[in-house]
Amino acid sequence: MALRAYLREGFNVAAIMGLGDTVAQLFIENKRINDWDAGRTLRFSALGFIFVAPVVRRWYLFLESKVPKELTAMQRGIRKMLTDQVLFAPPFTLAMSCLVPLINGESTEQVKSRIQDSYFTILGRNYMLWPLAQVINFSYVPISYQVLYVQVIALFWNSYVSMMLNKKQLEHMDQKPHTP
Repeated sequence: MALRAYLREGFNVAAIMGLGDTVAQLFIENKRINDWDAGRTLRFSALGFIFVAPVVRRWYLFLESKVPKELTAMQRGIRKMLTDQVLFAPPFTLAMSCLVPLINGESTEQVKSRIQDSYFTILGRNYMLWPLAQVINFSYVPISYQVLYVQVIALFWNSYVSMMLNKKQLEHMDQKPHTP
């Protein structure tokens, strides 16, 4: 049963992350459909299936087991959110800031540069969106739907993260001489 839940969530997360990257490419980066990088979308989706879904699911199960059930739903939600945003968000954001450019073929030096350029911006924006979203999630959404809820919110977040973590790659491509 647990494997089935991991697979279901993995496919859901992969689909939503792929959609987020597609939105980033077509609507934020204003690429034409012919210029859409399907490989980039598939890599971002695979990262959702292989890394994001299992890590987030295990984290939520850990939080569920550690926060006292005697608290009210709102108290539990706030405590989980604070723990999530202090202990999970910074290293998870760092991991994503490393993994996305690596799976897109960037060198270690480029990854280091990207982290220096974008990590704190992404983390700061994280704190504008996720605390409220997580209080709602942890207070009112049943544990079996929490990863899915987060991924629906993350559709917009993933568009932003994909754009930020692919920005240098886009700037590098724009600096290449254009040939007819």
